[in-house]
Amino acid sequence: MRCWADSVRRHLTIPHTLAVVTDVPGDYGDIEVIAPPRDFEDVRIPTWGPHMPQCLRRLAMFRPDAAAIFGERFVSMDLDAVISGSLDPLFDRDEDFVMYRGTNAARPYNGSLLMMTAGARPQVYTQFTPEGAAAAGREFIGSDQAWISHVLGAVEAVWGATDGVHAWGSRLNVGEPRVTFFLQPEKPWSYVAKGDPFCCAHYCRDPHKGRALILGYAPTVWDDAEAALSAGRFDTVIASPEAAQHWPQPVDAIAGDDEQAIRIAHMMGYTDYVFCGRQPAEAAA
Repeated sequence: MRCWADSVRRHLTIPHTLAVVTDVPGDYGDIEVIAPPRDFEDVRIPTWGPHMPQCLRRLAMFRPDAAAIFGERFVSMDLDAVISGSLDPLFDRDEDFVMYRGTNAARPYNGSLLMMTAGARPQVYTQFTPEGAAAAGREFIGSDQAWISHVLGAVEAVWGATDGVHAWGSRLNVGEPRVTFFLQPEKPWSYVAKGDPFCCAHYCRDPHKGRALILGYAPTVWDDAEAALSAGRFDTVIASPEAAQHWPQPVDAIAGDDEQAIRIAHMMGYTDYVFCGRQPAEAAA
């Protein structure tokens, strides 16, 4: 979530307030926390299997009184997005409703990104029934986006690849992306861990104060850690799987090797890190 927030701030100059809809306790800093409205939260549709995300709760954005919850005009964006270009051209639009274009006729809209004036298209909320959603699921792909497509039809304003809104790995991508969504189980932080250059460059927090302790694989790890801890506290711990098993406190991230640990530290915004148990570099062949 912090990577997303910092990325939005880096790429959006239009005055805005950042908010997250969650009931998970935590330190969200200056990010506003909106309690989930919980509309349709327990509804499941048979056409969208039990292992697929049931996102009908997002239909609360179409409530006639949505302004009291989300504000007069708002953008909904998935947190697992890589933002790599200015967002201003996407959000400096006058339409009262804009949504990310889907990938085919069975998916005219994608719920990863939408912008609306509160109260626009209230029929999406007021006409909802579980039976209707199930029928929509037989016509369109998804849960909430199937219902939205069923009610509104494929006539609304959209963003697409030519606007810079991309789906990771899609054959429809053209030009440079402004924002890339991951419509798959594997998410951007996984690609950072693997060393993907694009994700490493753009999916990261801004550099900030704080120290990261990295616990590696070399036999010196615990001697190194004792010396490091004697010099002061650390704000996060990144550890190898082996070290994590023996570390007495919570570990914030697991790294498969030394270079992956450094990439994760960068993603988390740490430039000040202490490496304990770093493996010596292999001799050049």
